[in-house]
Amino acid sequence: MNSTFDLLIKNLETSHKDRLVWFQKNKNEEFNGWLPSYDEDKLLATKAKGIYKPKELKYALSIRMTKDGPYEDKIENKEENKLFTIKYFQENKNIRERDTEYTNLGLKKCMIDNVPIGIIKQLEKKPNSKYQVIGTGIIKKWENGYYHINVFDNQGEIG
Repeated sequence: MNSTFDLLIKNLETSHKDRLVWFQKNKNEEFNGWLPSYDEDKLLATKAKGIYKPKELKYALSIRMTKDGPYEDKIENKEENKLFTIKYFQENKNIRERDTEYTNLGLKKCMIDNVPIGIIKQLEKKPNSKYQVIGTGIIKKWENGYYHINVFDNQGEIG
């Protein structure tokens, strides 16, 4: 039987689907420096912005939580092998200007169409930067500048 995650990605473009599967399969993995590229010309995330919205996709692909970053992103109720939620602040501190940023529009489209996103978290800053793949999640709502994201468990379910 297919998981909820599998059902939500089945109709996506192949390059989008494959990269989301990479995030789900690499859940909890840690990488020194930066994430590997998915292939020669397909990135999983970007260092330039916290929200990665590839130009060839209709949706945002991933979010990056930055240690000591400008936004107060939060992981709530995280326990080993339990379901949890992330509150991820939009790009642009002025919440009235959310829809002026293409990255926010990509996340908004994910929320409306129930398309999962990949999630990474910075564990250590330069010069010995380290990142952890949190996995994938689904955006349940946007409120006061925060996207509320439910994270899939190892079986691709939310609860």
